[in-house]
Amino acid sequence: MRLSSPSRLLLLAFLLLACIPIANAEEFIAVDHQRQTVYHSPQTPGYTCWVGTWAMPDGSLMLSFTQATGPVEGRPKAPEDVQKRLDWPPPGRPDYDMTGLDLRNVHLRSADAGKTWEQVSADPFKSCMNGVAGEAETALPDGTILRGVCGQYLPYNPELPKTGYLERSTDGSKTWGKPEILLDPAKYSTFPKRVRVLRDGRLIVIGGVAAVPADSRNREAYCDMFEPLLMVSKDAGKTWSEPIPVVPAEFRGHWGGEEYDAAELPNGDLLCVFRRRVNEAKAEARWQGVLKKSGDTWTVGDVGPAPFPHSGHPELLATQEGPILHIATSGIHSTTDAGKTWQPLDLPGTAYYPHAVQSREGRIFIFGHVGSDDPYGKVDQSIVMDSFQLKKK
Repeated sequence: MRLSSPSRLLLLAFLLLACIPIANAEEFIAVDHQRQTVYHSPQTPGYTCWVGTWAMPDGSLMLSFTQATGPVEGRPKAPEDVQKRLDWPPPGRPDYDMTGLDLRNVHLRSADAGKTWEQVSADPFKSCMNGVAGEAETALPDGTILRGVCGQYLPYNPELPKTGYLERSTDGSKTWGKPEILLDPAKYSTFPKRVRVLRDGRLIVIGGVAAVPADSRNREAYCDMFEPLLMVSKDAGKTWSEPIPVVPAEFRGHWGGEEYDAAELPNGDLLCVFRRRVNEAKAEARWQGVLKKSGDTWTVGDVGPAPFPHSGHPELLATQEGPILHIATSGIHSTTDAGKTWQPLDLPGTAYYPHAVQSREGRIFIFGHVGSDDPYGKVDQSIVMDSFQLKKK
């Protein structure tokens, strides 16, 4: 069969690419590691946690997180009906009730590759919970910032949807538009935890979904019912697909948790690392799997235990150099074979609930907070940044 000129060119390109050796994860090392404190609350002990990070179209970096200030003692408590509905504060832990504090979604921006940071905004919210947004934020090509919000955690704002929704900012996070609900709250409860931009410009929302009406369960019941949420948008998040199955059918409905992350492989597959409950004792564990690209969607593959200990929300970063990094308090590992093998990098573990971004120049930045999931006023939290370069040996 005679090939047309375009077909011959495509075949030649494929043959050339086939001759290029694929680097293995063990061929990469981390160099020039640095760690510094980026932000501390205006009071001590500070309360700053649950970071998100992304790059803006102009190359600047942005950082978001929850901040709480105010008295440790003498504050009002959440009404009993709110405590029961949200299962918050946890039994015997009254210091986790954030009612009466000044709660803010803080946004910082750096125009000099993380050397200095300027506060752009700090929009207030009211909740008994210790965070409602920040982790699920990203920028669109036109500079619009899109963030996911956990509406069920905003009981003092009856006008807001009590399920997961999105908000947009066209002025760099200073103001936000109206809620954009992801799924019908009469049928679904959602919890967005990541918003990612794919190479082809589409968006995906990652988090948890339960096939029950919004605000119909308490927090603990939702944790048991949530299965991984994956939705895709072709129009900058104006419309979304129905939920795409992420794990095999036998795990759905009792997966146990909304926290996972996904990184896009060169062939369009998605490598996923999950946090889930694995037995009747509700032990926490890391699992992993690969979603196979099929046209404009993905199909479920096998899932199973990952070679990492549980350490909070999973975080993955697809790097410019090729490896995908798994980033955690327990250490940083890389893979170039879709998670079949992982190689440790000679780096310390990160701060809690890390979130990573890579600059145009190739430097990798990881943000997290000092402490863990702490009661208010008991730990001096702050936001720290790790940065390094990934190089071939």
